[in-house]
Amino acid sequence: MEGRKWEDLNKDILVNVLRRVGMESLLLDVPFVCKSWYKASREPQCWEHLIFPSYIKPDDIWEEESPDRGFAERLAMKYQENLSVFAFVKFIVNHSCGNATIIKLQVAAPRRHWSI
Repeated sequence: MEGRKWEDLNKDILVNVLRRVGMESLLLDVPFVCKSWYKASREPQCWEHLIFPSYIKPDDIWEEESPDRGFAERLAMKYQENLSVFAFVKFIVNHSCGNATIIKLQVAAPRRHWSI
């Protein structure tokens, strides 16, 4: 008996599943599984609820001793870019294409930093 393949799953169903995974997996794991998962992960519906992991703080600059350094290194390796935390947040907000309805960061930065 031949089973169905994940990559053949209807895109709308796949997007509905992917919008429930965490941001780290949606950025660093899901897009690299196969082409259909990459395309689904780019859908703005996956980026409606932007719940940033607790170790990402807007005033952090991902220094060597930072607890989120491992995430920053994986991000740089996958996307070939070193981003400041602020640039990373902006990158994620842009992924939503205006569909973000919730943005949650653990620590708020001064208002002057958030003129996106």
